Amino acid sequence: MFFIFTSFQYSNKATLFAILMDLLAYGCGLGGIVVLLLALKMGPLFVLLGLGLIALAIFFYFFMGSKIGAKIAKKDFQKKIYTDPIVAYNYVNDGKATYQEIAAINPAFAAKYEVNQFGKLTLRKKN
Repeated sequence: MFFIFTSFQYSNKATLFAILMDLLAYGCGLGGIVVLLLALKMGPLFVLLGLGLIALAIFFYFFMGSKIGAKIAKKDFQKKIYTDPIVAYNYVNDGKATYQEIAAINPAFAAKYEVNQFGKLTLRKKN
């Protein structure tokens, strides 16, 4: 058995939220399938309950995990790009921005990292 989950590159908080929502969706989906199978024996009320659980699984996965998770990731990234040197380092290293752009908005990043003669980001040498 495998598990497909949503992740966000620069936000662990949003990734954890999305994984939690994906797990809830997975549980609701499995529960819905089990209840639909029980409907063959128990009656039509279980069909409605099973379809409701499957609809809830879709809601948790596509709306809560993906849409709300993306909003959390965006807000978290906007805060971290100005304060967290590691996120800024990864962002520059991935080629999404230049060193000068991020160093101008994140002083902790500029104090910790520099560009060497080969154009690569390196830790500043301590004097």
